[in-house]
Amino acid sequence: MAVLPLAAQMPDWYNAASRKMHYPSEAYYTGYVEGEQRKGEALEDAISRLKDAARAELISTIRTTVEQTTDSRTQSNLRQSTRDFDEQIHETFSVETRISSSIKDIQGLQIEAYRNPSGGTIAAFAYIKRQTLVNQLTRRIAMLSGKAENNWQQAVSCLERGQKTQARSYAENGVEQIVQMEDLQSLLAIVDEFADEETLQTAQTQTLKRQLSDLLTQLRNAVAVYIQCDTKLFESNYPALCGAVEGALSEMGVSFVNDPSEADWAIFITATAQEYAKTDFGSVSNYAAFVEVHVDIDQFPGKKRIYSNTITSKNKSHTKGFDYAAREAYQEITPQIISIIKDQIAQ
Repeated sequence: MAVLPLAAQMPDWYNAASRKMHYPSEAYYTGYVEGEQRKGEALEDAISRLKDAARAELISTIRTTVEQTTDSRTQSNLRQSTRDFDEQIHETFSVETRISSSIKDIQGLQIEAYRNPSGGTIAAFAYIKRQTLVNQLTRRIAMLSGKAENNWQQAVSCLERGQKTQARSYAENGVEQIVQMEDLQSLLAIVDEFADEETLQTAQTQTLKRQLSDLLTQLRNAVAVYIQCDTKLFESNYPALCGAVEGALSEMGVSFVNDPSEADWAIFITATAQEYAKTDFGSVSNYAAFVEVHVDIDQFPGKKRIYSNTITSKNKSHTKGFDYAAREAYQEITPQIISIIKDQIAQ
C-alpha cells in the first residue's frame, strides 16, 4: 500500500465529476473522504486520520459489492439446474470474508491527500485498480497453495520417520494457509466476474484440505510416549521429577501408553540422591547433597536409542538434613531434564 505525500496542486480526483471520469467504478475501487483539522491536532495527524478513513471507505465499497452480489444470488434461488460451473464456484464461497486483512498489504492500493488552500478542508482519496486487486489476489492464492503443499509434504515425510510432533506442526501450518486461501478465494470470486476453477485453484485447495484433514485425523492421538521412572530420595521414592516431565509433555499434546511397543518414544529415567558432606557450625549443622539423573530415550519404530546421558546436579545445602538438601537439588535440575527430553522429542 502506497501512502503518497500531500498533493501540491488540486488533483484530478478532488472534483466529483472528474473523479468519476478518471476513476470509473467499473475499473477502480475507491474511497473518498473530506474533513477538517481538529483543534489542537497536528496537520500530519489530521492527514493520517483522513487517509485511514479513505482506506476504510474503499474497503467498505468492496464489502458492499460482496453483499450486493450475494443478495442478488440468493434472490435468484440459485437455479441449480441451469447455472454453469463457474457460477457454482462463486456461490460456494462464504460472504464472511475478512476483507480488511485480505487487501491491507496489496501492492497497488494508493492513498493521496489534498488540502484546499482557501477553506482549509483536507480531502483524502484511496484507490486501486480492480485488475490490480485481481492480480494480487491470484498471486497470493498461488503462493499460499505452494506453502500449504510443502507443509503437507513435510508432514508426510516427518510421519514416515516417526516424528509425529513435527508432522502435526507442519499439518497445522498447512491448515492455517488453507483458511487464508479460502478467504482470498472468496474475495477473488466476487471482484473477478471471470474467475474460473483454474484461477481460484479450487481443485487444488479441496485436495490439500482433504489430505491435511486425513493426516491430522491420523495424528489425532498425538505422539505416544512411554515413561519408566525409578527416582530415589535415598531410601524413599521421589515421584515429583517424573510428574513434572509428564506435565510438560502433556502441554506438548502427547499421549501416554503403558506398553513401550505401542509408543513412538520411550523414556527411561533413573535418579539417585547422594550425600556430599555434613558441616557443623556450633550447634547448627549444614547438610549438602546432590542428585544424579540418567536419561535414556528410544525412538520407535526400530527402537533406536537417540539419547543416553547422566546429568549431575550442583551440591545443595540445607540445615534440616540430607533429604531436604536433595529435594532442592531435584527441584533445580528438573527444568534441565525436561528441556533435554522435549528437545529430543521435537527433533
